[in-house]
Amino acid sequence: MRIKILGSGQDDGIPHTGCYCDICSKARKHVEHVRLGPSIAILDSREGLCYLVDASPDFKFQLDSIREEISETKRKGRVLVSGILLTHSHLGHCAGLWHLGKESVEENDLPLYCTPSMKQFLSNNYPFSLLVQRKNIKIEEVFHDEGLRLGALEIVPIQVPHRDEVGDTVAYIIKSKKRVVYVPDIDNWTDRIMEEIRNSDIALVDGTFYSKNEIPRFEEVPHPPIRETISLLRNADVETYFIHINHTNPVNRKGKESKYVKSKGFKIAHDGMTLEI
Repeated sequence: MRIKILGSGQDDGIPHTGCYCDICSKARKHVEHVRLGPSIAILDSREGLCYLVDASPDFKFQLDSIREEISETKRKGRVLVSGILLTHSHLGHCAGLWHLGKESVEENDLPLYCTPSMKQFLSNNYPFSLLVQRKNIKIEEVFHDEGLRLGALEIVPIQVPHRDEVGDTVAYIIKSKKRVVYVPDIDNWTDRIMEEIRNSDIALVDGTFYSKNEIPRFEEVPHPPIRETISLLRNADVETYFIHINHTNPVNRKGKESKYVKSKGFKIAHDGMTLEI
C-alpha cells in the first residue's frame, strides 16, 4: 500500500495563472519545478484499487501520472479510479470532477465520498449537479470521526477549521500498516488536529505559506505558516511533509527557508513522491 502525491501545490498550482515571478517562470521552463493542484492517490496494487483524495483542476494530468499503476478497464480503454474522497468545496479540490461528465469521460456511478454538507453543495450547484443527475458520480456520505472501510483501508474524516463558505472541511486519517493524516487545508492548528498528527506515523500538512508576510491579504486566506507548524511539532515523532504550497512560498527555492525546514527534520513534498504505508 502506498500514497503517491499527485499535486503538492496550492489550488492553482505552480506556475500560478497570470504570474511571472521567478518561481512561476522557472516552472514554465522546467517541469521539475511544477506543482500541480492538491491531490493524492492511495494505491493498493494487490487489490488493484486506487482512491484519490480531492479532484484538482489538473485531474486529467494526474490520472496520466498513475496510468501504469492502476488497473485498466476494458470499457472504452479508459483508466478509472476506484473512487474519490473530497476534503471540501474550494475549487482547487473539486473542480476536477468536471472531467467525469458528459463533456469528457461520461463516467458511470463513480463512488464519491464526502460529508452531507458537501453533498448538498454538489447536488444543488451547476455544473456539479449535472454529474449527480446524470449519475456520473454516486455520492456516499461520510461523517466526522466515523471510520469508512475501503478494501484493506480504514479512512476516518475529521473536521478542521477552514473558510467554509458553502460547506464544511475535513482532513482524513488513513489507516493501513502505518497511520497517515492528510491535512491539506486549515486556518489554524487546533489541539485536536495536533493530537491526531502526533499520533500518526506520517503527516501531510498544510504548508501554503512560509510566513504571514507573503501576501497582503493573508487575513482573508489564513493558513498556519510553516515556521509556526515546525515550532508546534518540534518534539513530535512524526514523518512530516509540507504540501499545498503556494507560488509565493520561498521553500520553492533552494534557499535559507527550505534549508531551515530540512534542518528541523521536516520535508517538503513534491509531485510524484511516493510513500509506503
